Amino acid sequence: MKPHHRLFFISLCVFGLLFTSVACKNQVEKEPVSAEEDPIGAIEDMLDETKALAKEEAAAVDEETLKTLESLRQEHFAEGTVGQKLYQAIDAGKDLSIEVFLFKTLNFQVDKAEVLPGMQLELQQVAKILKAFPQFKIEIGAHTEGVGDLVLNLTLSQDRASAVVDALSKMGIAKSRMKATGYGDEFPVADIEMMEGRMANERVELTFLKK
Repeated sequence: MKPHHRLFFISLCVFGLLFTSVACKNQVEKEPVSAEEDPIGAIEDMLDETKALAKEEAAAVDEETLKTLESLRQEHFAEGTVGQKLYQAIDAGKDLSIEVFLFKTLNFQVDKAEVLPGMQLELQQVAKILKAFPQFKIEIGAHTEGVGDLVLNLTLSQDRASAVVDALSKMGIAKSRMKATGYGDEFPVADIEMMEGRMANERVELTFLKK
């Protein structure tokens, strides 16, 4: 090999060794820094750790929710009921705190607050979900049709909401997890001039209490 070729070859080898050394150094895991050495770096490290923990926690919650939903999949919730709508909302990952779930079968007799046998199935399905998710706290809100005495309607709606909470309590749901609220005629959803409108106004809804 000629002298100038040998010199060129040696230069290439040296350059290669230097490049490899720098690359390996850059791949070394970043060592945690103390607040005294680098205050900003220390804060960044803490933020990274917090984000990692939050991701792990969220993943664990999601996994637990999926397992619980799987255990409920065989229940065959009735079409259009609160049980079905609630199950679907949880499965879709919706923010339950802003959802309103309208009961399908809670149609009380005129001026009465008795929970009838035909209402039991829908309430039983709601109770199953509440038992599966013990962290859930709900409000049962009852509304009247929008005609008649305001005070009597307010009292009637409160009695109906309380009757639903009582029924759920008998199914094993702690009253500490539920709130009964009668709204009377305060929040109509339809025109009271038409019978269909008054029927729509008279309703019972399930919502979630803010944490």
